[in-house]
Amino acid sequence: MRKKVHWLLYGWKLLILAVLTAAVFSYAMFQGGFVSWFLFYAFLPFTVYAGLVAVYPLRAFRVTREISSAQLTSGDRLSVTIRLTRRLPFPLTYMVIEDVMPETLGERRCAKQLVFPWFQKKLTFQYELPQAPRGEHRLHTIRVRTGDVLGLLDKTASFSVTDTVLVFPAYGSVHYKTQTVSGEEGAGAGAPFQTHRSAMAASVRNYQPGDRFSALDWKTSARRNELMTKEFDPLQSMNMVLLLDCTPSPSFEAAVSASASLLYTALVKGSPAGFISLGNDRTVFPVREGEQHFRNVLRYLAAVSESEEADAGGRLRKELADPRVRKAFIAVVTGSLTEELLKQAEAGPFDMTVFLAKETNAVLSEKERNLALIFAQKNIKVQMIRDKRVSHVV
Repeated sequence: MRKKVHWLLYGWKLLILAVLTAAVFSYAMFQGGFVSWFLFYAFLPFTVYAGLVAVYPLRAFRVTREISSAQLTSGDRLSVTIRLTRRLPFPLTYMVIEDVMPETLGERRCAKQLVFPWFQKKLTFQYELPQAPRGEHRLHTIRVRTGDVLGLLDKTASFSVTDTVLVFPAYGSVHYKTQTVSGEEGAGAGAPFQTHRSAMAASVRNYQPGDRFSALDWKTSARRNELMTKEFDPLQSMNMVLLLDCTPSPSFEAAVSASASLLYTALVKGSPAGFISLGNDRTVFPVREGEQHFRNVLRYLAAVSESEEADAGGRLRKELADPRVRKAFIAVVTGSLTEELLKQAEAGPFDMTVFLAKETNAVLSEKERNLALIFAQKNIKVQMIRDKRVSHVV
């Protein structure tokens, strides 16, 4: 439908151009004299040029896009370079080059530039996004528009150039405050997960990508001529299962970043960890360890979005009923404390902590303070995580 409307408008402009040319010529023929013919010959070059623009193959341009990096971290700078080349050096008075921004980039300025190519065969357009938001962004269309000098006719061509930019959430090692603080935060918090392993290896297995090099059994590897990894009997099981609340919240981005930081800290310390999203699309990463496991979860966190109809409370109750989850340390990361979440997070024979993620200068509401007290009364720990620092709320 849009194409039909476009071609109808284009044909209408050509018809108006032809009518204007015929009108000026008729005026010169019937009126005669220097002035009338001067008007005709003065208007003729613009008409001829507009006609040439109408038949000029704008699709003959070869368009490419170069991005600074296909994988970034939230807040990094994204640089994009667009190159246009052509064989026929037709004089184009102006050209508008636009890189169509996807909706995932939010309310961003339009990546558009006006250039004056004339006879140039190669054109370059560069722009930057100073702070790339988290997400999987697909750049797919480059639009080019040109026209004649008087604006009587314009042409537009769209080029399909697909590039994907994956922006991971910002993450880092989580720090636990040990000093007492004032305000809505109480005493300092301690690290809820640690790993204690025995010094004696129970068995060996084939090396897998992501295994720690300190766990390699070099003697067995030399004997079998392949890398082998030691397996230890844990003296105390401190596996972590992290559940991300995908309910819409102003602090959802902070919750995603906090989840990435908690998983990174656990896996770097050598503690196996799993991940479950409490959203419409239930995604489960089983409890494992290693860098590759973290990269897989991080890729999911880069594209995860809020679930408008997410029943976080009901989904949490369902996940807590799993015996494998109940045996691990349970970390629930949310952007806001709700009564529905409180109903389902009943105290039981399992170790659970609710991490309330907030932005740098965010302040707890009175409702969230009251709910945190009720959580504490039910023996459920609530900890604030802000700027990769964790502290108790009550």
